[in-house]
Amino acid sequence: MNRYFRFFTTALLFTLLLSSCIEVNTYGPHGPRGRAYFGIDHDWSPPYSYWDNNQALPNNPFFGEYYRTNSGVYNFEYFINPFEYWYGTYEIWELEGEPGYSDGRPGRRGPDNYLMLICNPNGFYFDGWSEGTFSHRSGDTLVVETTTDEHKFRIEMIRTTRTKRAPEKPKYLNDVP
Repeated sequence: MNRYFRFFTTALLFTLLLSSCIEVNTYGPHGPRGRAYFGIDHDWSPPYSYWDNNQALPNNPFFGEYYRTNSGVYNFEYFINPFEYWYGTYEIWELEGEPGYSDGRPGRRGPDNYLMLICNPNGFYFDGWSEGTFSHRSGDTLVVETTTDEHKFRIEMIRTTRTKRAPEKPKYLNDVP
């Protein structure tokens, strides 16, 4: 019996010793999403008019100014003269936050995502070209998509005329003849 008692006591002490070495880690939640910002601009001359269905962009927006927006898909169109224009959709995301830390703290907020729609006669271009950016042009259709650590958006646009498609009422109208 003495032998069983020693064996049981040794096994119990060994188990307690091993269980005290176990560290329980609870990871905190993901950080909040970053913010999304959208704006319109041009290079050498402003578009004749601009419209989109993004509620964050006011009537008569300032060119080169970013406006806080929500993730989503938005329709847009801008005239390059009184007869020809580009129309399509842009999609912008709020980027995910970082994973939580091992001591239970939440992760950091995701990076802010900025999209400036350049309203040029030849269509949109993106200054921050990098490995995660895809661009495709087929006739009068242009698709630009980027998914990098700092940007995530998709633009699909088509060049047309007033006679081929009825335009929307613009948010911005260039009153210079």
